[in-house]
Amino acid sequence: MIRYFMRWLPWLLALFLLYLVLKEASRWFGGNPEEEVVEEVNHQTVLQEVEKLGRLELVRYNFKEVVELKERNEPYLWVFEVPDSKVLVISAGEAVGCIDLTKMKEQDVIEKSDTVMVRLPEPELCYYKLNMEDTQIYSIEKQVYFKEETRLAEKALRLAERQIKEAALSSDILEETRQNAKTMLKPWLEGISGKVVVFLPPLPEDVPVEKN
Repeated sequence: MIRYFMRWLPWLLALFLLYLVLKEASRWFGGNPEEEVVEEVNHQTVLQEVEKLGRLELVRYNFKEVVELKERNEPYLWVFEVPDSKVLVISAGEAVGCIDLTKMKEQDVIEKSDTVMVRLPEPELCYYKLNMEDTQIYSIEKQVYFKEETRLAEKALRLAERQIKEAALSSDILEETRQNAKTMLKPWLEGISGKVVVFLPPLPEDVPVEKN
């Protein structure tokens, strides 16, 4: 019996080693579907800047406009006249007026017995921008083959954005921002102070401010 077992022992060991090799190969190349895949995620978040926010947005103007840009072309071979290149943009955008409360100083608030006098910062145009989802480049006529349509389109979009700024300023957005600031802040300041709030006019830049 022992002689018979010793005769088959090498074959049994060979089969066992083959089983281990196949099992290891299956783990490396095929994986075990029953095992949960463990993922290791390494990330680093770097805080580069903390911006102090104090802008109170008070007015938003929405604009819809048509802007046509013409760009003069040089005569072909310095002899033959070439029509101007044209880009037509139908744009939509917005402009927002605000005041920056971080610009207020201690001397801008003067407290009396039953009155608080407040001098607000000058209103600003917080931002103006195109709403690209609602802006459409209607047509481009470059007239000459060597001009790039992309460059003409970008130039027209910059012009349309600049027109939004000019339209907002000409529509007195800053004055409306100033009035809305007083309307919004007056009841709030009177509620927390229990006193009558009076807004002072802005000081000229060359007038020194006396501390209270």
